[in-house]
Amino acid sequence: LEVLAIFEEERVLEAARPKATRIAAAFGAMASLPGVDRVRALGMIGALDLAGEAGYLADAGWRVYEEAKRRGAYLRPLGNVVYVTPALNIPDEELDRLLEIVHESVERVSRDA
Repeated sequence: LEVLAIFEEERVLEAARPKATRIAAAFGAMASLPGVDRVRALGMIGALDLAGEAGYLADAGWRVYEEAKRRGAYLRPLGNVVYVTPALNIPDEELDRLLEIVHESVERVSRDA
């Protein structure tokens, strides 16, 4: 109950709405990157499918993971799917940096493929 009280008091869900819009816009922009087959976003989740081998054991997402890690972000890919699920209360500047890192990493991996 205390967590719900804090959510209400700090208006966590209200503050998350514009962040979700920014995630959707950032992933929408990544749709035009070479090597990206599909993008989607729902609330605070953004995801994209990379071209090539499909399935959980595909390695394209892991290449993006390695590139993002070098840039300071930790992602958890699922085969050829790259996604983010940041905390609802992530500061705006950290969200912007995360989305920038995902974009840069996907772009780099696609270019090198």
